[in-house]
Amino acid sequence: MKKLLPLCALVLPFALTGQAFAGANTAQLDCTGSHAGQAIRLVGDIPASMVDVNLKLSYGAQTLVLASPGAEASERTDFRRGIFRLEVTLPGSNRLQLQAQTKRIQYKGSMGGGKLNASFGAILREAPSPFTTALKGVELRCTYVYEI
Repeated sequence: MKKLLPLCALVLPFALTGQAFAGANTAQLDCTGSHAGQAIRLVGDIPASMVDVNLKLSYGAQTLVLASPGAEASERTDFRRGIFRLEVTLPGSNRLQLQAQTKRIQYKGSMGGGKLNASFGAILREAPSPFTTALKGVELRCTYVYEI
């Protein structure tokens, strides 16, 4: 018990400072494009390990909110290797899948460094209802900003 108390005294001040740690923040995603003369926009927050998803997909005059707890997201990001993939699953078999075009990724910084800015072309591999048919395969231009 005597050895544990000094360790707690060292850890407690760091726990109370409000510091953010890598993986505990969100990234902001903003994708735009057009299809059949209508504007498309996917914008919002992509979750880190402890934060909920909060995205909006707009096509023309319609907007669909993809937010927790009804939506679950998974993201695979490694811009150095040309990887970005976002999947958002909604109730039923309804989901959104966005994948970067490998050769069109430009980035500066790193997640480990606490600050990352990226831009890339992406393809909407799957679109949720009511946009399923109209938006599948549409190309978007995206920016991704992560900062602790």
